[in-house]
Amino acid sequence: MKKKSENWLKIARYDLKAAQLAYDGHLYLTCIEKCHDALEKLLKGLITENDKQPQRIHDLLRLVGEALVDNLQKDVLDILNDLNSIYMSTRYPDEIDMIEKSLDDDETKRIFLETKRIFAWLEKKLP
Repeated sequence: MKKKSENWLKIARYDLKAAQLAYDGHLYLTCIEKCHDALEKLLKGLITENDKQPQRIHDLLRLVGEALVDNLQKDVLDILNDLNSIYMSTRYPDEIDMIEKSLDDDETKRIFLETKRIFAWLEKKLP
């Protein structure tokens, strides 16, 4: 594996651990942000491994396309879309109250567990 790809993977794993800590601490919004960050950085590692320079974007769906990840199931696309929506809403806090209300323990746990599943699947695509 290329050194740059290893670095992306290292920080992606760190973010996934931070997501776990945030979930355990009932910091649900932070958990979701870290889930997004973990997948974003892992995808950028895949792009780097394919001898490309990842764009400075945060859109997981666009990054999946750049990473040339095929055969995405609808449930994976749905989670990536959910993460994009929540992540962007944290950047522009007009909807923060609504998001905080929608992120209860069950919803955050669902997204976190799906993120871990997607992360493991994507990680297997690295050498």
